[in-house]
Amino acid sequence: MDFRWLALGIALGGSTASPLLAADDRLALAPSSPWTIDYAADSCALRRTFGSGKEQAFLEMRRFAPGWGLQTTIASSRAGARFDRNVRYRFTDDAEWQYPGLGLAVTLDNGLKGAIVEPPLVELPELEAIEDDAERAAYFSAIDFRAIERQQAAAIDSLSVRGLGREFTLQLGKLEAPIGALQDCVDELTTHWNIDVEAHKTLTRKATPVNWRAGSRMLDYPPRMAREGMPGLVNVRLAIDETGKITGCSIQMPLSDPAFEESSCDDIQHAFDFDPALDKDGKPIASYWITRVVFRL
Repeated sequence: MDFRWLALGIALGGSTASPLLAADDRLALAPSSPWTIDYAADSCALRRTFGSGKEQAFLEMRRFAPGWGLQTTIASSRAGARFDRNVRYRFTDDAEWQYPGLGLAVTLDNGLKGAIVEPPLVELPELEAIEDDAERAAYFSAIDFRAIERQQAAAIDSLSVRGLGREFTLQLGKLEAPIGALQDCVDELTTHWNIDVEAHKTLTRKATPVNWRAGSRMLDYPPRMAREGMPGLVNVRLAIDETGKITGCSIQMPLSDPAFEESSCDDIQHAFDFDPALDKDGKPIASYWITRVVFRL
């Protein structure tokens, strides 16, 4: 798959002339670039920069497969080198402040420092009451998730952050079009995975590890990284055939020392057994399973 960058420009809310505005005791940072979308080898990402001079910020929202997860990097020119456990964020000013789902520190190539979080952009309240896997799969098959996500994104125009230096608000612009572009990128991404993409829209069961708890305990922290006290984050995609056998392991956009990557693929392939995915007729089909390994002492 080609590595491609697309500048989304005016169609997705191009850059604004004024890079820095004042709002109460917070910084309100206007965009200093258009949205861009990165068609990477194993993920898709929306990116935008904000502010200028001493007051700069960076936002990336990355997705590794169809669904609602958004691995989000927020960085600021005022953030410290270590992750602040008091980091909070919220979309729109009337939303509740949220704790980061991952909470890992990151330093970008341009020197900006920040955190990796996982904000829930989409809320599906009915899902919480469904415990049976088959019922959950049927629920997802019956709803138009893409439309729901775009609809909820249309109501979001800002992201406020505490704990990365002075509190600031990123003036995002409406997110409906950028999120739609991200969805299209991920759909294209799956066509390279040797799966039946159409069949995956109506699965009655996803590929599922049958020994999740026991397998998780078999993942080793690389000794050298443990001695150095270094955290790590590795996103992994496994190819699962119609018998439940693991036929491949791919690292999706590594964010860590290579030692974490080597440990993750090797350990996971030996740790887990799978029930295969089932299509709408209950027939086993080749599929995939995506997980995240967080190494933190």
